[in-house]
Amino acid sequence: MQIPESDTEKQEDSITEETYGESPEEPLGMKILIRGQEDELLTDITESLKEQVTAEIAPDIKEEQRPERKKRTGLKVFLGTLAVLSLVIVLLLITPYGRGILFNAISGYAYGKMVHDDSSNTLQEGNINPVSVVTTVPALSPTPEVNSVAQEEKDTVNILLLGEEAIDSGSAKGRTDIMMIATLDKKTNSIKLTSLMRDMLVQIPGFRDNKLNTAYEYGGVPLLYETLTANFGIHLDGYMLVGFEAFEDIIDSLGGVTISLTQKEADYLNTTNYISKEEFRHVVAGSQKLNGNQALGYCRVRYVATGDHELNDFGRTSRQRIVLNAIYEKYKTKSLPELALIANNILPDITTDLTKEKFTEYLKEVSEIKGKSLETLRIPADNAYDVGTVRGMSVLIPDMKENKELLQNFINETEEKK
Repeated sequence: MQIPESDTEKQEDSITEETYGESPEEPLGMKILIRGQEDELLTDITESLKEQVTAEIAPDIKEEQRPERKKRTGLKVFLGTLAVLSLVIVLLLITPYGRGILFNAISGYAYGKMVHDDSSNTLQEGNINPVSVVTTVPALSPTPEVNSVAQEEKDTVNILLLGEEAIDSGSAKGRTDIMMIATLDKKTNSIKLTSLMRDMLVQIPGFRDNKLNTAYEYGGVPLLYETLTANFGIHLDGYMLVGFEAFEDIIDSLGGVTISLTQKEADYLNTTNYISKEEFRHVVAGSQKLNGNQALGYCRVRYVATGDHELNDFGRTSRQRIVLNAIYEKYKTKSLPELALIANNILPDITTDLTKEKFTEYLKEVSEIKGKSLETLRIPADNAYDVGTVRGMSVLIPDMKENKELLQNFINETEEKK
């Protein structure tokens, strides 16, 4: 049922005010809550900054050399004051040294908020020990050698982005319905995004050939690392995983994302449970702001063609790239204080295996990329796969040699090659 234009406009205005707090007259309680979040964030960052300053001015003080408790209290007050003064000086003078201290403090605070996984690199070191090994006639060409990794690791950083749907999975791992490789290209100062289709048939080390998203179910991130390296000859420097609820929170924290829907997409979303909350099932055709629940529903649609006439998992991965690009564009419009407050809310929902040092390094490099749009790729690429059935499963059978070459060229492409 199509909603009249006048009603739609009223509903959109209502959603904007209720969902994002953009009403001209925000409730007093909301203002107090936001102010409380800002105060808490400032306190935490100040403590982190204090640690950075302490490390800079007194890195070699040993426990037994410290003065008695009374003097330590005085030192603590002094360092606290010094930290605040340093923050003011950094912001006023914007010196490279000061920027470094401030950035390290904020980065350290952000890293501490995330969930850390210290065990995911096991298989990348070659120590695979699958739960069960099943032999079968290979459906694909021979597995490429792991030592065929081609990219220059000093010039590119590859982070695996995962969206996990764990509905009705109990204590078991969910499905990685979103699998992407975010590449930071240091030579071209750009970010590239590669979508990996979940129905792509790949060789899973120690198991039967299967859909790519089963690797995570079988062996978590370590087996997914091993699978991508074995099939495509790429090295992954880390991963970041969010559940679907966290994905909604990220979009809501940004104030929603602007997406253009076809009439068929809008009708489908309004009449199915892809938008899980019924009160939000009133999207319309055309460009509009979607909240987190609406955008997630849009990302999951498979059975309606996109505006570019893509169906099934092709349509879904296309929509995922559209939403991530919209998130990226929205991120570029936010100030540093706004981003800090947003990060404070969503970081606890993110799991990563990056070390604090690597996280700080990559975050600094990403923060220096301004103005450029995301470059995107989908694997398997057009005209580089067949549709088939394996053991009753409908799968995409990629031309592994061609797709491997396309992926490596995309990741390693330089300005000279363009």
